[in-house]
Amino acid sequence: MNRRWFGVLLGGALWAPGVWAHDFRAEKLVNGVKQATIITYPNTLNFTFSATNIHPTLESILLLAADPLLTACTLDPAPPRTVPVGGNVTYQCSFPLPTYEACIALGALDANPSTPNEEASFTNVFSIGWDSGSAQDGVNVLCSQERILTCDDTVYISTASSSSAGLPAGPSRLYIFDPGTATLALQGETSLPYNALAFNHVDGFLYAISSDGVVQPSFIRVDANGSSDVIAPLATGAANTALWGAGAVLEDGSYLGFEITSNHLVRINTTTGATLTDVVVGTPATFRIADFAVNPINGMLYGFNSATQRVTVINPLLGTHTDFLLPTLINGVPSVGNSMVSAVFTAAGQLFFYGSTNANVNLANTFYSVNLVTGALTTVSTGPATQFADGAACAFNLPPPVGSGGSTPMLTRDHGFFGSSEDALSECLAPGPISLGNLGKVTTTETALGILWANPAISQGGAIRSDFESLKVKVARELLTATCNERFFGTQAPALTGLEAWVAPNPLLLEQALEQLEKHNRSGQRRAVPLSKKIWKMDPLLGQERAVEPQY
Repeated sequence: MNRRWFGVLLGGALWAPGVWAHDFRAEKLVNGVKQATIITYPNTLNFTFSATNIHPTLESILLLAADPLLTACTLDPAPPRTVPVGGNVTYQCSFPLPTYEACIALGALDANPSTPNEEASFTNVFSIGWDSGSAQDGVNVLCSQERILTCDDTVYISTASSSSAGLPAGPSRLYIFDPGTATLALQGETSLPYNALAFNHVDGFLYAISSDGVVQPSFIRVDANGSSDVIAPLATGAANTALWGAGAVLEDGSYLGFEITSNHLVRINTTTGATLTDVVVGTPATFRIADFAVNPINGMLYGFNSATQRVTVINPLLGTHTDFLLPTLINGVPSVGNSMVSAVFTAAGQLFFYGSTNANVNLANTFYSVNLVTGALTTVSTGPATQFADGAACAFNLPPPVGSGGSTPMLTRDHGFFGSSEDALSECLAPGPISLGNLGKVTTTETALGILWANPAISQGGAIRSDFESLKVKVARELLTATCNERFFGTQAPALTGLEAWVAPNPLLLEQALEQLEKHNRSGQRRAVPLSKKIWKMDPLLGQERAVEPQY
C-alpha cells in the first residue's frame, strides 16, 4: 500500500460528518469535496468552512468558529456574528503543501480513532458554537506518493548536500538528466540525505538508503516528486558510520545496496525494509565502487571499480566480483584515478556511467556509454557537476505497475527537438518526402528546418504575415512535427480533415487541425527519448542557420 498514514488534530469523539444543530449547521469542504486525495506536489489544500442558520423563523448569533489545525488562517469576519434566517457565514483558507512530507506532517495531531484507513490519512474538523449548542463537520485528506509509472530510458540523478565534516546532509534532490542537452531538471527534494538510488519496475517507485555517517541508516522510498518515505531502519552488519553509495533493483523487485566503508552488499525487501541477505564483497583496497546497475540480459551487476580502474561485474547472489581483463579506456586514453558515481542500464541492455574525467578526477560531470565487451568508455555529453550523486533507470521492461491504467504513455517531442537534432530530423526524412497536404511537401533537410523554425509573424525575408499566413505556418510546423514523431518514435499521427491536397486551405479547418496537432505533439513529452536513439547533441542555432523557409 503506497500510503503513509498520519492524522490531524482533535479528539475523534467530537468528529461527525454533517452534524445538524438547533440553530446552525456546520459545513466544511476541502478542494470542493469531503474527501481529497493528494498525489502531486507542490499542491494546495483549499478549505471552505460555513455556518448556516437553520432556525425556521429567528436570526441566530454565531459565538464560536474554530479550526485548531489551521491556526494560521484568519476567520474574517470573526464571531460573534448575527446571521439571518437562511443566511450563512463562510470562511476560506488555503494551506500550501510543498512536499509529501508536509502533507503527512499536517496530520501529526489527529486523534480520530477511525483514521488512518484506506480512505483517509487524516481528519480535519471545523467547530462552531452558539448560546444553546454547538456543531462540528470534518473533511478527510489522503496524502499519497506519486508513482513514476512509466518504465522507459529516463535517467534519474540524485544529489545530497554536504555537512561541515564532509558527510552527506540534507536536503537531497532528485533530477532527470537529459543526455541530449546535458541538463539536470529538478523534480523535487527531501530533507533526508540519501544515496544508492534504484528504480523499482514492480511498483513504479525509486528506493534508496538514507545515511549521514552518524546515525543508523534508513531504507526509504522516493516518489516522482522527490519526496521520501522511510520504510524501516536499516539493519545490517555495517556500522552506522558506513556510507551507502550503490543501489539497484533485481528483476524480482528486491533491492541491493552497497556501502563503501566495509563493503557490505545487502538485499532488502522493498515492502518491509527487512534485510534478506548481507555479504561482504572484497575489501575497500581492492574493490571500490560508487554505484552499480543490474544488466537485464544476464542479471549481473555492473559498476566501475575505482580501485583497479576497470569495469567490474558482481554476482548479486554469491557476492563475488570479476574485473574486466583490460583497464578502462576513456575516449581511447587509459583511465587514471576516476570514479563513476552513477550507473544505469536500459531495458535494451545498454550501460551508461556518470562520473569524472582524466582532466579532473574530483569532478563528476560526464555521461559515458560503456562498451560491454572491452569496458571502454565514450563520452556522450558533459553536464553539471554533482555531489554525493547516484543514478537510476528502469532496466526491466515489464507491464506497467498497478495503478497506471495498464497502458504505455505516448512518446512525442515538439518542433524544437527535431529542429535542434540533425540525427532525429535525418531519420524522419529518410523514408522519403513528407506531404503537408494543401500546405505543400517537404523534400530536403533545409526546407524541413525552414518549416520548423519559421516565425509565424514575420517571414524570413522580413515581410509581415497576415493572420491567415501565420496560421498556415503554425499548422505546417505542427503537421511536420507530428509526422516526425510517427517516423522517429512510432507514435501515430492524428487523422486530420480539411488538409487534403485537393482542398483549398480553410481558416476554420486549419484552426481545428492546429489545436489537435499541438495537443498531440505535446502529449508524450514526459517520456524519455530512448538512449538507443543516441540523440546526444542538440543545436538549435545550427538548425536555424541551415533553414530555408518555403512559400506558403
